[in-house]
Amino acid sequence: MTRTRTILVGVLVLAIAGCATQPPAPAMPPPGVDVRGRWIGKWSFENPDMGGGDVVIELQQFGADAAGNATVTDRTGTRSTYFEANVTGNTLVLKPPYASGTFAVDGDEMRGIVQGIMPAPVILRRQR
Repeated sequence: MTRTRTILVGVLVLAIAGCATQPPAPAMPPPGVDVRGRWIGKWSFENPDMGGGDVVIELQQFGADAAGNATVTDRTGTRSTYFEANVTGNTLVLKPPYASGTFAVDGDEMRGIVQGIMPAPVILRRQR
C-alpha cells in the first residue's frame, strides 16, 4: 500500500508541475524587410523648438537581428553610438539598453520615434 501511495503522489506531483509550466511565447513574425545599408535622415524633438538635426546610420542585418552605428548631429555637436535592434515583419525595434524606439520600414524609407528624455521623430532614407 505504501508503494502504491508513493507512486500516486509522484504522478500527482508530475501532473501538477506539468500544468504549472507556461506555454511558449508566441513566435515573432520573421523579418519582412532588409534594413542593411546606409540610412540618412533628420530627427527633431516633438517640440521642434527643443532641437533637431541630422542622422546617419550604418546597419547590418543577420536574420531578425540588426546592429549598427548611428551618428547624430544637433546644434551642440556630433555624437556616435552603437545600437542593436530586432526586425519583425516590416518593423525595426531598437533594443535597450542601447536605445528605445520603433521604426516602420517601407522600401528605402524608415519612419519612427526614438524614446529618450523627450520623444524624437526620425525619418531616414536608404542610400543606394
